[in-house]
Amino acid sequence: MKQSKTVWASVVSLVGAIAAVCTGDATLAEGLQIGVTAILAIFLRHSMAKTKDSADAAASAAISAESSVKLAKGSKKKGG
Repeated sequence: MKQSKTVWASVVSLVGAIAAVCTGDATLAEGLQIGVTAILAIFLRHSMAKTKDSADAAASAAISAESSVKLAKGSKKKGG
């Protein structure tokens, strides 16, 4: 997750929001709006990565199950 461009862009946005509020370039409300958006991007990116990993695992399991069923059907035809 540390290698994700989205995470690094969000971290830079958070730092920029804090700097803007501290220097007076942005109000506290504007800084919070940018900060919350950046944090949401990190969490959404993390959840998408977890979902992709789960989908890949499910697809692998389905392929394994399908090949097992084909093997079982093939052995029944030969034995019967």
